[in-house]
Amino acid sequence: MADIFEDDGTLACLHIPADRANKRFQCPEEQQTNLVNKTFWVVDYFPEVTTKFGTRHLFKMKYNLEDAETEARKVFTGASDICYVLDWLGENGKFPRKVTLRKEGRNHYFFE
Repeated sequence: MADIFEDDGTLACLHIPADRANKRFQCPEEQQTNLVNKTFWVVDYFPEVTTKFGTRHLFKMKYNLEDAETEARKVFTGASDICYVLDWLGENGKFPRKVTLRKEGRNHYFFE
């Protein structure tokens, strides 16, 4: 079977999937507050990741779906509406998904 990508010698070109047992993404972190009113792609997630702030969901995002893995960012969230959507997308195999992050009031974050 022929390769469907050009092997440039980097790890990124191999598209190695995240290790589901470790619940980590190897990319820089982005703060949820910096994403309010921005549209981006949610490409993967891990539910119930233990952090110093308690249990959170962790998702990986890209501004453009075609962006290289080096452009991806990870975001921790405890927002119940976002966690619900991430769980549903994961259970139904619906990643990647284009979303806009919205905020109502002081701390109500949700995807549109």
